[in-house]
Amino acid sequence: MCGIAGYLGAKFEPALLQDMLCRLAHRGPDGEGEWHDADAGVGLGQRRLSIIDLSTAASQPMHAVGGRYTITFNGEIYNFKEIVRELKAKGYKFNENSDTAVLCPLYDLYGARMLDKLEGMFAFAIWDAEARELFVARDHAGIKPLYYAETAGGVVFASELKSLLGVKGLRKGIDGTALAEYATYLWTPGERTLLQGVKKLRPGHFMRSKLVGKKVNVEHARWYVPPQAPLVDGKPRYDRRKTPAQLLHLLDDVVNEQCVADVPLGAFLSGGVDSSAIVASMCATGHKPEQTYCIAFEGAGMASEGFGEDIDFAKIVAKRYNVNLQEVRVDAHGILARLPGLAPLLDEPQADPAPLFVQDICARARHDGIKVLMSGTGGDDVFTGYRRHLTARMRQKLGFLRAPAGHAAGVAAQFLDGARKRRAERLSGLLLADEHAFLRLAFSTNSQPDAWRLLKGEYRAQVEQDWFNDLDVAIAESEGQDLVNRVLYAELFGFLPDHNLNYSDKASMASGVEVRVPLIDRRLMAFMADVNPAVKLNGTRLKAFFKDSLATRLSPDVLDRSKSGFGAPVRGWLTGEGRGLVEGALFDGGIAEEWFDIPAVQTFWAQTRAGRVDGAYTMLALCMAVWWYEGMMR
Repeated sequence: MCGIAGYLGAKFEPALLQDMLCRLAHRGPDGEGEWHDADAGVGLGQRRLSIIDLSTAASQPMHAVGGRYTITFNGEIYNFKEIVRELKAKGYKFNENSDTAVLCPLYDLYGARMLDKLEGMFAFAIWDAEARELFVARDHAGIKPLYYAETAGGVVFASELKSLLGVKGLRKGIDGTALAEYATYLWTPGERTLLQGVKKLRPGHFMRSKLVGKKVNVEHARWYVPPQAPLVDGKPRYDRRKTPAQLLHLLDDVVNEQCVADVPLGAFLSGGVDSSAIVASMCATGHKPEQTYCIAFEGAGMASEGFGEDIDFAKIVAKRYNVNLQEVRVDAHGILARLPGLAPLLDEPQADPAPLFVQDICARARHDGIKVLMSGTGGDDVFTGYRRHLTARMRQKLGFLRAPAGHAAGVAAQFLDGARKRRAERLSGLLLADEHAFLRLAFSTNSQPDAWRLLKGEYRAQVEQDWFNDLDVAIAESEGQDLVNRVLYAELFGFLPDHNLNYSDKASMASGVEVRVPLIDRRLMAFMADVNPAVKLNGTRLKAFFKDSLATRLSPDVLDRSKSGFGAPVRGWLTGEGRGLVEGALFDGGIAEEWFDIPAVQTFWAQTRAGRVDGAYTMLALCMAVWWYEGMMR
């Protein structure tokens, strides 16, 4: 696990790589390496966090296959021992204790097809001196980040966006379409970032770059397409032979494989189904975590926004499996002052305080000598853990009654308050929308018109001509599938990689801690792809199939607890003690006036404070964008 950076271009100098690595120092406190070939115009670098093979023999950049290839790698290849055996049989010689060391020989043998053989999380770059070509790839789900920029001087890449800010000629203007997407979703889906000149290499993609004269030619390709149920005569066919017991067996195989490390392992343990399942599986496979960690909140207001107290449930699991549980206590109201610093840490603004809790847990783990934490992130996205999955099922069950039910939910909302009012209003909108609109609305906080009207006119004009992102790709590719499975498919094209995985990576690596996410292993995703949605989600029971697989390991108290978010009472904060923070960011001049229609934002803010609209998270999103710019760009 590391931070990587590199370039290909005749005009770049080694000093650029030094600057890029300096900006990634937090990701790799255990070492640093650089390699340059001035004649080829290539440079590769790494900041190292030592997890597998702690010796200097695993240092990077690493040369391989007689010096033909040089690699810089971020991530873990969990099945590398299996690959070692295959490569040895083919006559390759390399450091058999290092997962990095298998990648160049594997590329030499299979080219880009080598990616299909990897079980892990990764972003890496391989320089082929013979072909004079740079090959850069990202894992199937986007667990590990990879940003790149094409400039007049060539192509540059890095694990974090902030690492690219010193590149000469980088276009640092704001991408209006990305800004509109961000205002709609509160995270930025797909390849765009808020900077015009910086993009994300999309999950399951690779790119090849070749220096031709003074110009670098870049080509992109997709190597991984998430599996779906096969369509037969236009209808999905499900595998009815799959059982919860088979899922549990596969989960244990995955967790056992992902526990490979030469350092102690810990785990998140919120007492929810996902983290509890991981801890239980670790214990079942002989990898009992050294420590587990749970956030315990101090301060009022959590219940009013739908957030429960996790610690009591975490204690139940910890007692059952006799694992150490550390309570990481957080003053809920003290988080307000930390929000301005959160946005630049994440590289991309996100309107969610949850990364702060990940950061707190990882800081405690690092203090305890734990470099690797196992996490349940992604379980909701694979096993149907969100209310939008339940709403999709409800739409289908209601049939012709969908519209009356939607209107009824809207009427009921007028007589409710707090979290129940918000949920009734959202349910009404989701039931009344057509299927295509539903799939967009399921992931958005604001409708496009509501989001766009908060932007300056020049950005509105830009986005109206240029609106298309990876969620649209997912909607098109899932045509013909059951609606629940269409939502699950779309999870993989934005919310999971660009929200949950982005903040998990950035917040953990800020403390030099690696987070592993077994529940989005390719094999688990493939197993669940053709399970009948009526079995995945049974009635109103979210994650029914997954929970059934865990019935012998987790108590009903844990399996059947109410869904609880991993967040904080943002609505109460921002309209109360945080009002000055919001108004200082948005209404005291500065960059906010260049991006947003301030009179429209002021009106929206007044409506939010009066309780006429549920706008607190949108206001937080606008603030986070301002704080991101101030922290990153100035």
